[in-house]
Amino acid sequence: MDATMSDVPAPIRLLVRTSSAPPPDELEYLRGEIEARNRQETAVAELGQAALTGVDPMILLGQACALVEITLGVEHARVLEISAAGLVVLRSSIGSNATFLQCDHDCQENESIASYVSVAAAPVTFGDSQDETRFQTAHLRSFHGVRAGAGVVIPAASGIFGVLVTYSSRPRTFRDYELAFLKSTASLLGEAVERAHTEEALRKSESRLKQLITSSLDAVISIDLRGIVIEWNPQAEWIFGLAARDVVGHPLPREVLAPPMSEIFDAILLNTAAPRVEGRIETTGRRLNGELFPIEMAIESVGTGNDQTFTAFLRDISERKQAQFALETREQLFRALVEKSWSGVALLDADLAFTYAGACTERLLGYNEENLLGTSFLAYVHPSEQTRMRKALQGLATGTLRESQAELRFLHKNGTWIWIEAFSQNMLQDQSVGSIVLNYQDVTERKTTEKRLEYQAYYDALTGLPNRLLFRDRVNHAITQARRDDRGMAVMYLDLDHFKLVNDGLGHSLGDALLTEVAKRLQTGAHASDTIARLSGDEFTILVTGTTSGEDIASMARQILQSLAHPFSIQGHELYVTASIGISVFPSDGDDVEMLLKSADSAMYRAKELGRNQAQMFTASMNDRYGRRLALEQSLHHALERDELVVHYQPIFNRTRTRMVSMEALVRWNHPTRGMVQPGDFIGLAEETGLIIPIGEFVLQRVCRDLRAWRQAGLPPVRIGVNISAPQFQQLSFARVVAGIIEEYDCDPAMLEFEITETVAVQNIETTMNAMRDLKDIGIRIAIDDFGTGQSSLVYLKRFPIDTVKIDRVFTRDVTTDESTAAIVSYVIKLAHTLGLSVIAEGVETDEQWAFLKLNACDQMQGFHFSRPLPQDEVESFIRTELRDSGSRETPRLLSSARLLEQQASG
Repeated sequence: MDATMSDVPAPIRLLVRTSSAPPPDELEYLRGEIEARNRQETAVAELGQAALTGVDPMILLGQACALVEITLGVEHARVLEISAAGLVVLRSSIGSNATFLQCDHDCQENESIASYVSVAAAPVTFGDSQDETRFQTAHLRSFHGVRAGAGVVIPAASGIFGVLVTYSSRPRTFRDYELAFLKSTASLLGEAVERAHTEEALRKSESRLKQLITSSLDAVISIDLRGIVIEWNPQAEWIFGLAARDVVGHPLPREVLAPPMSEIFDAILLNTAAPRVEGRIETTGRRLNGELFPIEMAIESVGTGNDQTFTAFLRDISERKQAQFALETREQLFRALVEKSWSGVALLDADLAFTYAGACTERLLGYNEENLLGTSFLAYVHPSEQTRMRKALQGLATGTLRESQAELRFLHKNGTWIWIEAFSQNMLQDQSVGSIVLNYQDVTERKTTEKRLEYQAYYDALTGLPNRLLFRDRVNHAITQARRDDRGMAVMYLDLDHFKLVNDGLGHSLGDALLTEVAKRLQTGAHASDTIARLSGDEFTILVTGTTSGEDIASMARQILQSLAHPFSIQGHELYVTASIGISVFPSDGDDVEMLLKSADSAMYRAKELGRNQAQMFTASMNDRYGRRLALEQSLHHALERDELVVHYQPIFNRTRTRMVSMEALVRWNHPTRGMVQPGDFIGLAEETGLIIPIGEFVLQRVCRDLRAWRQAGLPPVRIGVNISAPQFQQLSFARVVAGIIEEYDCDPAMLEFEITETVAVQNIETTMNAMRDLKDIGIRIAIDDFGTGQSSLVYLKRFPIDTVKIDRVFTRDVTTDESTAAIVSYVIKLAHTLGLSVIAEGVETDEQWAFLKLNACDQMQGFHFSRPLPQDEVESFIRTELRDSGSRETPRLLSSARLLEQQASG
């Protein structure tokens, strides 16, 4: 392990002055630098000693961080490992800056700095984090108070292990000898980690040794100092014709040892001055039947003293002896060269011309030896790297340098540039070689990986669009240009509407495919100067530059919405997607990236509140609205655990208002400060946040519990309608959840009727049909709620296994004032009856509406005209009153019905 730094720091040079002595300040500075260098050399020596004593590499990382902190006088040092998958893992973190012990939000800075340092060709430093733009330092600066820092790569033989980073709380410049200290420390750590990996591999290989011996293609024979056989593997049985049971535990059988072999074994056992057996040798063996045959043999000794054993590895080489002889001759000529080679080997003369190219040259570089002999190595080096390589190789040729290592681009025979890592040694004075020895390997794949890591740091893996990090960088750059040129720019924040339904209903793979197609459409509709990025999930942002016109920006937003209006064909599904867009403009809506994104986000949520599928420009009032929405969302997260949700029940009556036939369960939020919150104010929010699923389960459990309580109180059975949201209905396990709740509360499933909006029902017909069949198998009735307001066709009334159609209140409201509405309602009632379905009209509030619906044979009605929604504690007394008074109420006057008919006829 090389723990010195003699090849890294520049030497200290004293300035020669005319006076007899240098100024005191300069002497003090030089003394300080000498002391600092001595401390660093001592620290490196201590670390190297710890590494040599076999300290656990993870402990060694901590020791290294502590030494860096103390030696460089910084407040923090850490080691970040870069895994094979590109993940950055914090392996050691030591320092006097206590804020690092209280923070688990350094991941982005760790990944950003590690990625940059790992691809940099030299140590990376920053003197003041306020001015740093190459990687993220915002959290380090704002939370940890970091002002300056430095980072170096931790190299390992198998690649880059990670980076060593140090932070200072004050601006400072890291001197060359300090960076050299960091590099030396990093090199020691890399060697220690690599050694630990190697030792672990050796331990594993020992456990497989026995199996390898058994399955080896070679005959394996082991003897002790007395010549007793202790190992005789199956291949030895096959070659010599002797079974292991007849040999093991007995002296080595002389009948299978031809004279050359017997002399070798005798020399080993008698410890004579016979030639030592190094590597594999060729000799002669004898089978049990007396047949002589050529073998290749290697003998290794294990242990010392009385425990010493000898193992012979033998292979029958009868079929390849002639070929092996020729190969051995060539191998002997170039044995020294092969022993010093990596993947590829070449020899250069003092003029840097090829004198030899190894056999692997054609595989790696495409050239055979004849193509390269006599040509200059520099002729194949990329022009941008020729000067550097000429200087390094000429230094070798003149003896200035003993060895050199570099990464360079080399011209492949097929015309492409490949990356090679080359290690060259000056062996011109070695009589057996007489050349510059060049060992090299193709590292094109590694360099490609490094570029891919850099790409992954700035681009979204799914869509290929810039990610949040790159988008923020480009917005910052655009802000700088806008200030300089006195022009405007805008940021759009785009969120897909109801995208969660696609993931929950059709799976995440289809959702990812949809996001990819959306990204393509956004790119098609954007200008070349615009930047489209994917922040996360279904959220996209667009940076619009070169315009200050609000109308131009709004027009672009409309074009984007129009481009998404066309259906997407994904994996056999035809999907309709809409989006909500928020727009903020620089500098009126924000003068930095944070404010622009926040303003655009607020405007986007306003677009969702106004019905989605639209764009909204930011206004100052949106900040307050956004704040209130966040507060409401936080309160909603606690509503279930604090038991703030309650269920009210609205009765549903028969046509003549003589009998209550069922009720609809309606959830309310009894907010501790806002009072009773209506569903319209929080159901949409619950759907967006995913809370609608536990809320829906709560409502179903409360309904089943109340049905059980009313039954135990002696009340007659009453059917309850329960609204089912889209996320609930799209759950694959929804039917199992429902069945479990029904069983828990011993509830009759025939007393439940699930109300599903037609918009939900037609989102995915196959999924809808399967879910409805599962619910029908349980015994639950199905109703289509808010019929007429969605995108469905009346043909679905026939296809779906439903029992009831509920006419939305917007139609009920206008049946006595709008003849088109009246005709639609009349037609829906007749069609439903033709299909054997029951019809319920919602929102009945006047005698005239009741009379019209009764005249058109509507089966059941609900609304404030009959009863408001009732709290749970009022339902029992209401049902008992209904039982007593049923049949005694008046029906709408015939005059009203006649007037309605007259109005329809005159219309």
